[in-house]
Amino acid sequence: MKKIGLLSLIMLGAVGSTSNAAIPDQVAEDAYLYGYSIDEAYKYFYKTTIETNTPLNRFQNIRQLADDTYTAHPTINNDTLHLMGGVDVGAEPVIVSIPDFDKGRYWILHTMDMGHYTTAMIGARTRGTKGGRFMFASKSWKGTVPSSVNEVIYVDSDLQKMMGRIMATNKEDEKKALNYMDQWNIRTLSEYLGVAGPKQKERTYLDPAKTSWLERVNFMLCEGTMAEADQKWISQYKVMGIAPCNYKLTQEQLAAAQVGEKLGMQHIRDLVPKLTHSRNLLGTREQLSEGARDLFDMGTYLGQWGLPADETVYLKADIGSDGQKINGSNGKKYQMRFKAPEVSQFWSFTVYGSDNRLMAHNEMNRHSRGDRTLKSGADGLYTIELSSDEKANANNSNFLPIPNKDSYIILRMYGPSKAMQEGKYSMPVIEVVK
Repeated sequence: MKKIGLLSLIMLGAVGSTSNAAIPDQVAEDAYLYGYSIDEAYKYFYKTTIETNTPLNRFQNIRQLADDTYTAHPTINNDTLHLMGGVDVGAEPVIVSIPDFDKGRYWILHTMDMGHYTTAMIGARTRGTKGGRFMFASKSWKGTVPSSVNEVIYVDSDLQKMMGRIMATNKEDEKKALNYMDQWNIRTLSEYLGVAGPKQKERTYLDPAKTSWLERVNFMLCEGTMAEADQKWISQYKVMGIAPCNYKLTQEQLAAAQVGEKLGMQHIRDLVPKLTHSRNLLGTREQLSEGARDLFDMGTYLGQWGLPADETVYLKADIGSDGQKINGSNGKKYQMRFKAPEVSQFWSFTVYGSDNRLMAHNEMNRHSRGDRTLKSGADGLYTIELSSDEKANANNSNFLPIPNKDSYIILRMYGPSKAMQEGKYSMPVIEVVK
């Protein structure tokens, strides 16, 4: 978070809760940088759950590897099938049941709260092939945990985003992955026990098209104990009207919210090109709550489902060796030669368009290459050929298509070694081929 200047602090003290004094632009911007990740989490939840009229506490299964036809959120991976769901623990806990897996198959249950903090990472890195039953409960819940539950995760926000990932390496392997997917389920505690349960909490969700980020942040702060956990932030922005369940906002506060959004988004966009490594951007509340808020926001900006560094390290590159943006126009070709990173699970490179942060269409429908699809050379090094010339590379397993527009490449390292987590592995140079 950018520091608030002395003048702003003085003005904050002078303004207090008065509604007719000017709210400094810097305060409005900093307030937006606090609220950005909460609001983006809510808007994603609204788009994928409320707008689609999908029940809470149910998985939505994406039954094929994501490609250029998938646009629900940016920078999704191309290596795993995805299970997605909105979870509500407002009335009672929920239990997620996951089957055992075959050896060598990456899988993970990843959950995030509406503050965009990771709340759970349960998968192959920590449990190998062993699935189980995992219960999510509000921190205020005081009931009895069933003996069959393997782990309980207590959460700050009553609404949680849940994402399952199951590796699939090709179309044939996809069938096996789908069989595992069909065995995942979410049940409320009462459903799990086969008894009558409490009525689920009813809410009137705020339509993002008709409300401000300020209202939506206050709506989310009303759900669970997130406001208590975020007190150090909230206390700084009382003048903006940030408070749980507060919808009686003044015209001055709503106007300042618009200013803050404009300035805050520009600040985030200015920082993104400087990003090369994901550490300090993604993680649990314990890992990140004391960190810079704008760094945290960049983790949100790049994707709704980024994993913390102990699970996955992400490296990004968008510039070739000639100092220009990566772009397949005019027959331009690139090559990457590199030593495999040290991981316990797998690694993979994926290409995205810079304009929308989504995969771009190509006739091969190939968007990633990694340790399961690349062939190493006699020297043990890997080579990836990049261009938009699909016909010339139709039989090249080491070919990765790039579009005829500015692009960027994300390297994902699942189960990274300590050295990888500490940044001791650099993104391979993307050499221009003359």
